[in-house]
Amino acid sequence: MSIVNLHPRTKIVILAVVGCLVVLLDGPISLAVCFLASTCLVARSRASWHQIRLLILVVLLGTWGLVYSQAIFYSEFPRTPIFTLINQDFPVIGEVTGGIRFYREGLLYGAVQSLRFNTTLAIGCFIVWTTPPRDLLVALVQLGVPYSLAFMVTTALRYIPLIGSEAVTVVRLQRLRGFRFLRLNPIRTFSGILNSLRPILMNNVRRATQLGEAVESRGFSPEVAAGNRTSLRALKMGRCDGSLMLLLLACLLSVFCLKTLYFLYANGLYYASWLRGAYTFTREML
Repeated sequence: MSIVNLHPRTKIVILAVVGCLVVLLDGPISLAVCFLASTCLVARSRASWHQIRLLILVVLLGTWGLVYSQAIFYSEFPRTPIFTLINQDFPVIGEVTGGIRFYREGLLYGAVQSLRFNTTLAIGCFIVWTTPPRDLLVALVQLGVPYSLAFMVTTALRYIPLIGSEAVTVVRLQRLRGFRFLRLNPIRTFSGILNSLRPILMNNVRRATQLGEAVESRGFSPEVAAGNRTSLRALKMGRCDGSLMLLLLACLLSVFCLKTLYFLYANGLYYASWLRGAYTFTREML
């Protein structure tokens, strides 16, 4: 069974387990493994080159922003400055801040945080790109999510590509009219950006109004229980789905137990000599 054809509930469980793991894990190696696994899923999703390019752009920008900001504003000790951006004797800014430096520990901390963000982002893209909105709606309802909330989530995911395409169209039209977004005059730049956002916002409001009218005309009511609703397409889980879910839950439970045991050991609450290997593994890897 292909990973793309997994049951939508299995994909949602994958997202939930990975979301918990990126919070529990602190080691760069374990987080890098999670990120590589998520990128493998994206590679198997048969996504278009445009989608892959957009994901790579978001990952690079997010990583750069987190690493750069954490390297500058890292406040924990010890911290080792790599180079100085603004000296302490620089007028006003240097006197107020005491100097702005690029710290090695902040760079490593930002890299770890970027692995958390990028892993979750890649898993989310995999689910959205490989799961039809109708199947995702049915899966959320089967997992016990209120129907109205599940409907809003799937509707929002469905309209994100439309908003992106509208933004690209508006920017292209502005360029054809001779407008340049990066100018020396900040007032004209802000005015041009505002003029670009106005049609995008108006189209979204118009589309939301039409969607609300269409939903009401078809008798949608959030008060109706989800159990009274039926679906034309039945979703059934296979053996691969059950095995993968059990494996993921076992992995999450194992990490949680190891982290709990190490927390008790580090705080002097509980220690067992036969768990020294587990303590070492948790400290070095997790």
